[in-house]
Amino acid sequence: MDEYEFQKLTSLKPYVIGLGIREMSTVFGIVDALGNIKCMDKVKTRDYADPTALVFDICDRLQPLVEQCGGWGNIKAMGISAASGNNITHRIENAANLPWKGKIAMASMFQGRLGISVALVNDCTAAAMGEMIYGAARGLKDYICIWIDGGLGAGLVLNGLTFMGNKGRVGEIGHVTLDPNGRHCTCGKVGCLESYVSRRGIRQTLCEIMEEKPDVPTRFRDVKPDDITVEAVAEAAEAGDALALETLAVTGNIFGHAMTAWASLVSPEAFVLTGGVANLCGKYMLPSILEGLNENMFAPMRWTTKVYVSNLHGDKACILYGSAVAWQTHEYDMVL
Repeated sequence: MDEYEFQKLTSLKPYVIGLGIREMSTVFGIVDALGNIKCMDKVKTRDYADPTALVFDICDRLQPLVEQCGGWGNIKAMGISAASGNNITHRIENAANLPWKGKIAMASMFQGRLGISVALVNDCTAAAMGEMIYGAARGLKDYICIWIDGGLGAGLVLNGLTFMGNKGRVGEIGHVTLDPNGRHCTCGKVGCLESYVSRRGIRQTLCEIMEEKPDVPTRFRDVKPDDITVEAVAEAAEAGDALALETLAVTGNIFGHAMTAWASLVSPEAFVLTGGVANLCGKYMLPSILEGLNENMFAPMRWTTKVYVSNLHGDKACILYGSAVAWQTHEYDMVL
């Protein structure tokens, strides 16, 4: 971001609130226009059976953070990155991995409590916006940002504009059917891509490979399947564990094949991979992703699309993604 853009963003108020609602934790912080997180906090999402209780608790926790930054007069807006967020209604709708069912008017709840503009978008759309401002997509105008963690989804930026989708839903690539006779997915379908490319997908692939190759040594032989984590798989891959490396190569190749359709349709400059799995395992998956992507592309389009792994990680990434939504929210816009 150059000095002119910085001055334009901060001409009225210098800070925004970024908030990320995830399956296990909800993180929030105060962010300036250069992407500096001035202060932050987090809570456990599943501690709140009622979303209203989450809103009230976070608002109470925000008060001392805002005071550290000079008070509410310095806050432009709040942006929320949320799983199953609707980009147009600013609601969380029928989330599979959050503790609340139905349609949750989360943005309007925060707005009514705080009295500032609040916008909520899908976590993958927020990631695409955040990567454009702070991360690996800076300078790009056409790219697809893919979130790989407990779930799998995509955010699109086309000709420099965030694509919000018809009716506010876009990028649900995790629930495209890869194999109609394949694995059961948490969404209720069979063979979804997410059941192969996600935390649980990697765990299941490793277990299948161990069963197929009982004589190959690996540190996971005596580990219960439910106790296998992506963090442990990445650590094992770093140490040269053959089956961990094979698991990530297989996962990357499956994913690369799937990406061929999106690359052929959109012809993006790049894919940007983010989320916990991408951060931990991206470097091990990348060669097989590129192979799977390009060996299936229409010949004139091969090797024209780059694949980057985000350098924004963990809680800070989620806060920055939420803050990117806030910076693109008009100060006096109020959701219903």
